[in-house]
Amino acid sequence: MTNQTKKLSSGFTLLEILIALLIISIGLLGVASLQIRGQQFNQVSYFRTQATLLAYDLMDRIRTNYYLMGKTRVNLAYQVPTPVNVGPSGVIEQPVSTCDNQPCSPQTLMNYDLDNWFYSLRDTLPEGQAQIVPDPLTSDGISNHYRIIISWKDIVDDNKDDPESYTLELQL
Repeated sequence: MTNQTKKLSSGFTLLEILIALLIISIGLLGVASLQIRGQQFNQVSYFRTQATLLAYDLMDRIRTNYYLMGKTRVNLAYQVPTPVNVGPSGVIEQPVSTCDNQPCSPQTLMNYDLDNWFYSLRDTLPEGQAQIVPDPLTSDGISNHYRIIISWKDIVDDNKDDPESYTLELQL
């Protein structure tokens, strides 16, 4: 190899290495971005699954109370419990009433179930909220058809104002 050729090719290998390093870096950033998006989609899927499980859990509780009342045409009046038990640290506390160790009337059991269910909802979903809507009311003001609507904040997309939601309809 002549002296002239050596001068022209000196530093060329270093340039190749820098370009290869740049391409690999961009590729690794792409892989990291895919991993992050995959985790976000998994989180969205997890919250939707939890909302579905919570809705079916409440549906089972409503049906159980309906059968405990002897399938009578009594308005079960499922409403959002108020006020929510919030402790001094701002954390939602476990409901005080208990039907675990003592017998309860169907009305007390219904209130106990609702307290526990709403505690689970707020503990499981970010900014979780629910509506229990009797629909439609009959002429006597009693319904045997409920719509359970669960909504929560989508933590993946902060720019999204509309909450995610899941609706389940129940016919007794």
